[in-house]
Amino acid sequence: MREGIKKILEAAVNAPSESNSQPWRFEVKGNQINVIALPEKDHPILNYRCRMTWVAHGGLIENILIAALQFGYLPRFRIFPDKNNLKLTAQIVLERKIIEEDSLFEAIRKRTTNRNRYKDKPLSSGQKLDILNSVQEVGGGRLELLADKNKMIEVGEAMSVNEIVVFENETLHKFFFDRIVWSAKEEKEKGSGLYLKTMGLKGSQKLAFRLFKKWKRMEFANKIGMSRRIAKDNAKIYSSGSAIGAIIVSDDDKDFITAGRLMERVWLKTSKNGLGFHLMAGTLFFHQRIKTGETKEFLSGHIKLIEDAYKKVASIFGVSGNKLIALIFRIGYGNKVEAYSYKKPPEIKFLD
Repeated sequence: MREGIKKILEAAVNAPSESNSQPWRFEVKGNQINVIALPEKDHPILNYRCRMTWVAHGGLIENILIAALQFGYLPRFRIFPDKNNLKLTAQIVLERKIIEEDSLFEAIRKRTTNRNRYKDKPLSSGQKLDILNSVQEVGGGRLELLADKNKMIEVGEAMSVNEIVVFENETLHKFFFDRIVWSAKEEKEKGSGLYLKTMGLKGSQKLAFRLFKKWKRMEFANKIGMSRRIAKDNAKIYSSGSAIGAIIVSDDDKDFITAGRLMERVWLKTSKNGLGFHLMAGTLFFHQRIKTGETKEFLSGHIKLIEDAYKKVASIFGVSGNKLIALIFRIGYGNKVEAYSYKKPPEIKFLD
């Protein structure tokens, strides 16, 4: 069984996480896998109440459930089984069963972020239905797909507020560039980080990126509106594609695990069908912090930008009350990505 669990976890760690932080480790006793969170590895400002970590763990757990079936195990799981230890994200018990191939398993290792501009080619009715069925398959959350071009442009503009906030704030600028890795060798040595080649930048953009990693240069460029120009250009990319999706949940930490599971299931389906997927969540996580009054990390002018951006997308997707938009993503047909993020082998401690 030990070898089977290793294979399951080796596949499962190909889950998405903020800047490829991979904030997890595992403890295994017999047929039980304990999934342990390492929220300290995630962005200290974006990771409000560890919710970015919980989203990453949702994707990881979904991968474990799919891989377990592939390797001949029936998984049964509990989320946050110990109220006194929230770092114990899940307990998964595996029972032997007849091997049952899961059609999404092969997509786990192929899944990647595609930040390129997509073609404005609509999804087929079958593709839409398959994606929307993910809610029932996961057993929670709400998923909306938006294909109206004018509204997609509005959402793209709202999500690009993230670039203004990050590149006009010295602290956030530093956090961002501290997570960039500049070569495949550096990425493998660090074992995490946002590899530059995965960002889909063109020649001149790569040069500008290296130039603006120094805050003084970025600060000077902002005097002529550089961050606003970057946001405007990115908004056009964010609104391109077949559809923009929103995952909506209750304002509860546990529901962010569900949001991560739902995100990963949709992501795997799009990968399986040759579609690109791009998560755009920075503005949403900034908003969660701001709405609770935790604003000291933000410039005063940015607070209203973020609030207005969230209000806009909430109105477009019909979200109100105790519900919130946990994640926004776009899907579509785009050029192949240049590189995949490096995933470390799973850190597993066997307790027997």
